[in-house]
Amino acid sequence: MAPRLPLLLRLAAGLEARPVKAALSLLILVSVLPIQGLEDELRPYFLGIFGVELLLRAALLRERGRERSRLDVLLFAFDVLAWLSFLPLEQLLDAHAAHALPVLRLSRLFLLLRFTREIAVDLYAILTRRELLEQFGLVTLAVWGLAFGASVLLSHLAVAHDYDGRGPVPDTTFIDRIWWSFRQLESADNLVANLRVHPLVAVISLGLTMVGVFITSFIIGIGANVVDQVVRAARRRPVGYAGHTLVIGPVHEAEMLVQEFVRLYERHRALRSLRLSELWVWLVRRGPPPTRHAFPRMALLGTEDDPPAYLYAPRMRWVAYRKGDSAQPEALGLVGAAGVKRALILARPDAGPDADAVTAMTLSSFRMQNRRGHVFVEVQESKNRDLLQAVGGPGTYPLDMQRFLGFFLCQHLITPGVESLYTDLMTADGSEFYTHIFLGEQAARIVAALGEGPGGEISFSRMARAACQNNVVLAGVLLGEAVPVRREGELVPAEGLVQWLNPLLDPIEGSPAWALGARAGRVPARRLRGLIGVSATYAPLRRYGRELLMGRGIAPAARADGAGADGAGADGAGADGAGANGAGADGAGANGAGAARAWAATLSLRRSRLKRVLIVGYSPALPSLLHALAQFVPGIEVTLVLGERGDERMPLADRLASLGVTLAPEGAPPGSNGATLPLPRGGSATVYTQHGHDLASLAVRCAARGAPASAAVFLSEPEGLDRDARTAMRLIRFARALESGELAHGARLHVLAEFSSVAKGEHVRCLLDAGRCGFAGSDRLQLSLVSTERIKNYFMVHSAFVPGVTTLYDELLDEGGQDLVRVEAPPLGQADRADGAIRFEELRAALEPRGVIPVALELDDGAVLLNPEPGPALAPARIRAVYALARSQDLVAEGDRQPEERDGGEVAHGTEAPQISA
Repeated sequence: MAPRLPLLLRLAAGLEARPVKAALSLLILVSVLPIQGLEDELRPYFLGIFGVELLLRAALLRERGRERSRLDVLLFAFDVLAWLSFLPLEQLLDAHAAHALPVLRLSRLFLLLRFTREIAVDLYAILTRRELLEQFGLVTLAVWGLAFGASVLLSHLAVAHDYDGRGPVPDTTFIDRIWWSFRQLESADNLVANLRVHPLVAVISLGLTMVGVFITSFIIGIGANVVDQVVRAARRRPVGYAGHTLVIGPVHEAEMLVQEFVRLYERHRALRSLRLSELWVWLVRRGPPPTRHAFPRMALLGTEDDPPAYLYAPRMRWVAYRKGDSAQPEALGLVGAAGVKRALILARPDAGPDADAVTAMTLSSFRMQNRRGHVFVEVQESKNRDLLQAVGGPGTYPLDMQRFLGFFLCQHLITPGVESLYTDLMTADGSEFYTHIFLGEQAARIVAALGEGPGGEISFSRMARAACQNNVVLAGVLLGEAVPVRREGELVPAEGLVQWLNPLLDPIEGSPAWALGARAGRVPARRLRGLIGVSATYAPLRRYGRELLMGRGIAPAARADGAGADGAGADGAGADGAGANGAGADGAGANGAGAARAWAATLSLRRSRLKRVLIVGYSPALPSLLHALAQFVPGIEVTLVLGERGDERMPLADRLASLGVTLAPEGAPPGSNGATLPLPRGGSATVYTQHGHDLASLAVRCAARGAPASAAVFLSEPEGLDRDARTAMRLIRFARALESGELAHGARLHVLAEFSSVAKGEHVRCLLDAGRCGFAGSDRLQLSLVSTERIKNYFMVHSAFVPGVTTLYDELLDEGGQDLVRVEAPPLGQADRADGAIRFEELRAALEPRGVIPVALELDDGAVLLNPEPGPALAPARIRAVYALARSQDLVAEGDRQPEERDGGEVAHGTEAPQISA
């Protein structure tokens, strides 16, 4: 660690802060105001303030030693003169010498140059370049040469005219004629007012004016060039940020990422200022100290001269751009890499197979300057994830985006309707997952003291109920042996912490959470290090965390766990269940809780009946999608249809190799005959290729060879002028094949289309009509539009913003941990049997004995309420489905099977979907 600077030098460094510069500039301007008696009244303050500044400047000048420039010495000399000008010298000097005091006072204005020093130095360097000096010399010579020639001609011909504005007097001098000629060149307004003058005067005036217009245009061009060079010189200066966020890579194509980051910060603008209530709690009630979050200061490092166009948007005023090679220390110095808190290193798609190598080089160069900042690295190939982790060391988080996107697309296929939930979860518009970490030994001791019983445990049920009152869905906790400590200028550390999602259930035996003492419903207080919750912003979860430290974050046992052994009342959903929401009488609370339990018992797990999937197109996420389908759906049959276009970006042989299809050295692609490869768990994939443009037609022919597909996936290929237009055209051709009967279909079909911009693909919905395509009902043909580009950018921003969220989504999307499941409400006739209305808190309590944590409600109009705010209860008939955290395999009893549908769409043998009730 670098030695701490002396106090005097640290104070002197503060003189370069913008607020200090602005304050000193204002004082200088006030000191020269021509108001009688003002300076005498403020003289003591001016002497004190500028005296302290002079002392700090002297300390700073001495510290620089031989590195100080002549400009530093000159500015310090003016500092001394300015301070002397505040002394009452008029009382010490005689009247003759006192006449020089106004000049001495005006020297203070020269100090303003210090505060624009960088611009002044750049301007001087630009104006003194040889080419500009030559241009200025040419203009000057032309102007005065023309003025001199015209005045000589007028003098020799003795032409009488009013050259000096006093009339045609005979004592007009040669200098007067030169000045008159210059004024004709300087402005067209000086052209002779009429033609009742000597003809030669009119001709010379008109000629000089016309030449002057061209000279003025030339000067304007030089000035514009100077301004442009000054702006470019400003972009070559370091940004002057500390504790900011750095984005490295193809930032001109990262508009969505930067916008999401700024929007996320904008949503948390309430955290920028200290609240009086937090100060009161800290000072009077010995609560946790208040904290303040910074503005969304960002620096972008790209390879193009001009900054991205989106930086001119109003909300981008805190985002700075610099050009440079990301592997060069000089370029990293321009964006303040040494003082960065978090850095996002984006993969370069133009690097092809070397993308991860370029990323590793950038990461290595960054770590040479900054070992403490958190770095989030986009990985193109999963096999390079551990290598990049080793290069970056602690605080480095490789983001395997293609794997994440593949599992994300698979989640949409196996859980129909989940896209509405993810639209809220993975954009800055709705609620998101946040984590709150307890920092320091004092917080750890307070949390440990909350434990009850011999094991020192906290009831998660009571914590979840208290969190619900803060409009937080408590989804899990963070455990650890070591106490997290945040060092100055760093982000909240998440290393060494173990997440435990859905503490209503036991973690996997032998897992890190199990080893730390995590058991169903009981949180080990001595190892509790943080919270995981769903909330609109970080503020509600932060508020609940502070209440937990003050002993108010756990609901009373009598109201939270008073139901005893009765599973339905494990969270106070019995007689007092509605009291937590201020429902009033205990009888009304009991009715509401009873209605919630009765209705929750009718919920059933909805899983997609995937058997055969058609995938059209190739994207880098396809190998991960294929792996996820094989992992989640045993015996899946996948038909892949790929085009041979796009070899300039990724050759077809490489794309096939990524899927497990290896071509012979001189072998031809699979073509329309196809090549079949086995998948894990009894699945198979058949790959077809085509050399041409109409890939959808080949997909229709290949899909028609077997049983009807359960789902069709149209991937957005990165090649092409407009990738969304290509995807939309393929989707339209596929719809026409369904309408004409060229492609047979089953009882249901789920079409998943990947777009860069979902808004551009919305028009396809009206073209994919269930009735025209031959389906029995509109719900039999489902179209899901997904913007993986938006999800990818938001996931990267959210990973950098929220500690530990990367591993959270790894568990949610992968197999073996917790899942985001969709449990459906019964048909309308059965839902009507549940009397009364249901509050979200009552539903949470009713589902708790089944190990289910609800996070969102889907209403009958299709709207999704993620983390619903406390408010009026909803009629059961209005709730179509519930999205929840649970283990999907636990919700279906052993021996139960998914109901099958006949061609007409009815459930075979009259079976019903398995309910989640015990």
